[in-house]
Amino acid sequence: MLCCWFSYTDITERRISNKLTYPAILSLLVLRIGFSPEYLLGLAPGALLFLIFMISPRALGAGDVKLVAERAVVTLLLMCIFVFLYLGGRKLLSVETQISVPLAPFLTVRLIWAVVTL
Repeated sequence: MLCCWFSYTDITERRISNKLTYPAILSLLVLRIGFSPEYLLGLAPGALLFLIFMISPRALGAGDVKLVAERAVVTLLLMCIFVFLYLGGRKLLSVETQISVPLAPFLTVRLIWAVVTL
């Protein structure tokens, strides 16, 4: 549900609220580390994306970094595929090309896909 809300605010306001993401991330970290301490190694890709955000905030949004904290490589790959399909569909329909694309909806599609394919 939170990802759907993040998608909505990313599309309409081009921002993802820290008031909801920080408590959600903290809760997930505590649960995941409690059940499997090796989960800490999986945070490396998210840390790399955070570093990219810190160096160049315009290259990647902070909300996108927060949403990619888990399974970053697969998530990014599938997100890119969804964005490619979205932009390809816009081109086929002769809709004006966007300069920037909100990524939260595509990350949400990836997360929903992960839940459905469990």
